[in-house]
Order: sequence, then structure tokens, then C-alpha cells
Amino acid sequence: MIHKEISDKQFQMDSLDGLRGFAALIVVFSHTSNQGAFFLPLLDLSGVGKSGVYLFFLLSSFLLTLPLLRKGKEIFTFPVMSHYWQRRFFRIYPLYTLYLLLGVVSTWFLVTFIGKSGRGIPFELTWFEFLKHLALLEGKGVTWSIAVEFKFYFILPILILVIVYIRQLGTAATVSLFTFLMIASQIISPQSESLTNDARLLPYMPVFIIGIFIAVLHEHINKNKPNHKVMMTLKWLGFIGVIGVIIMTPVIYSKITGVSVPKNFFHKQFIAYSIFWSFIILSAVNIDGIIQKLFSIKILRFYGTLSFSLYLFHPVYISLLMRLNLNSYLAAWLVLVSSTITAYLTFVILEKPISRYKLKFKSDPSQVKL
Repeated sequence: MIHKEISDKQFQMDSLDGLRGFAALIVVFSHTSNQGAFFLPLLDLSGVGKSGVYLFFLLSSFLLTLPLLRKGKEIFTFPVMSHYWQRRFFRIYPLYTLYLLLGVVSTWFLVTFIGKSGRGIPFELTWFEFLKHLALLEGKGVTWSIAVEFKFYFILPILILVIVYIRQLGTAATVSLFTFLMIASQIISPQSESLTNDARLLPYMPVFIIGIFIAVLHEHINKNKPNHKVMMTLKWLGFIGVIGVIIMTPVIYSKITGVSVPKNFFHKQFIAYSIFWSFIILSAVNIDGIIQKLFSIKILRFYGTLSFSLYLFHPVYISLLMRLNLNSYLAAWLVLVSSTITAYLTFVILEKPISRYKLKFKSDPSQVKL
């Protein structure tokens, strides 16, 4: 079963693998809907792609926080940081680098042999822009979110170490810390002032902070053997989260309110999306109910494994297939099938083998083996 191949086995949860796959599919369905291509009649998901990206951010912060919390004050020891950074680097940069190289090479080819400038697959990219992308200074197309997330990896260990010490002062101190972080994030970089596809980290910090918080809360719940009241609360919070996410779909919100809203109406509502998705995550990992079962189905876990490749490559097929003037339903399904095949091949050929790489150190960390 490929959905467990590159997960951290100790913290792997089927429902979260499925949620990751669901997030990827939200982005694909939204981007096809934005182009007028629908998978089913009336299934217009225009404008919800950002919801999927924010779910990616939440899942990353939640899942990365759990193992770091377990390490406690040992976070900044060499073995812990080595493991942390190797997993992060090998998960993102090999495929990301090849993806960017495709842009550089295709841009050169189209200019040199076809005589068309301003185009590339997946987008036009110069060597200078290639280096800026690798340095996380720029993000064309869907790559803006990669720049955001990888920057978050740098500050997460610091935040976790602070949390480890603050937790010793009690629950009130921990809650106060997260409250302070949320307020500070909105004072420094209010969500209302964020840019479209903003590659900066600060505007999206509320999403990551909430992801860290629910990881701390999840650990607390499991350490203290929750009673029936707590479990029922988590169950109903999950349903509230589902309803909230559905209502924040522009076409549904328009029908409910009778007021037509643009597809980007909720794009800057990071906090609302994060709260609703966090309710779903907490329910999915703690309650053996319909939400957990739904997100644990094999097809969603399958797409969870392919999520990174699917996220990167689906815009390529949208761009190509939309130029063929196909039937809109056929075009949508061809985008999904083509993207899935590409993502699967990429996983088998590149992501899965690279996930096994680990730098091994002898007693002297300077002596490195692959």
C-alpha cells in the first residue's frame, strides 16, 4: 500500500493521509472549475483552491509538531535536527528542483526553436528566477505555497522549544502563548492585507499557529484519557467544521445568502478556514466515526501519497487541455487522469526512492555517507 511509503510511521494516521489527498483534490477541482471545466454538472468548486492549500499548511504544522513535542528539550540536538531537516529536504527539493528545471528548459526551447517568448511548462522561467525559487524568494504558479511552507520549517523547532518550556507553567500559560502569537500575527501582518499567492510566510502564520495548537491539544487529550463529554465535543466540532468549509464555497454561499460573491471572496479568510479544518482534523484523529472513516478510504489515502506531485503537475495539464476546446466534463476528467498518472510515475521513480535516502554519520558528524 503506497500511502504509507513516505510517512513517518510512528505518527502516520490513515485519516490524515486521506485529508492530504482530499486537499490535493480540492485544489485540482477548484482550478478546473475556474477554467469552466467541471467533473459533474453543478459541481462548481471555483475559488476553493485556497481552502485546500490552507489544509495542507495545517496538516504539515500538525504532523511536524507531534514528533518534535516528543523530543522535548532535545529538539536542537544533532540527531533530531539531522532527521528533521533530511526528511524536509528530501521530501521537497528533489522534485521541486526538477519541476523548476522543466520550466527553464521549456522556456529556452520555446524561444530557441519555436520562436515564442513568455511561455514555458509549467511557466516561463529564467535561470535567475530558478535560483530565486530555490532560495524561496519567489513563487510562480502553485509554487508560492512551497516557498511559504519551507520557510515555516525554519521557525517551527524554535516555536516548539518555547512551547515545551511554557507548558511547564500550566495550561493557562500555554493558551496565553498561543493567544499572544495569534494577536501578534494579525498586528504584524493582518490577513486582510495579504497579497494574491503571497510567497511570504508572515501572512499565513495564523494557519501554522493553529496547526501547532491542535497538535498540542491532541497530545494533551490523549495523555489525559478524555471522558465522554470531551469525545462528544470533538465529534460535533468535526461536523461544525464540515458545515463551515462547505458554506465557505463561493457558489454555495451565494445560494444561501442570495448574494453573488466572486470566487476569491474567502481567499483571505485564513483564520476561519483554519478553525473549521482544525475541527475536522481533531475529530478525524480522535473519534472513530463517520469523519474518520470518510477520510480513511483508500482512494483518498492514495491521493494523499501523490499529493505533492499532483499539486505541482495538474496546472500543466489544465493549460494544455484547455487549449484543445474539448467538452468541459471530458477536459476535467482528462486533467485528473493525466495528473494522476504523472504523479504516480513521479512517486515511483523519484519520490519513493529518494525518501529512503538518509545521511549516516559516524561519531564525527563531518564524516558523511549516503
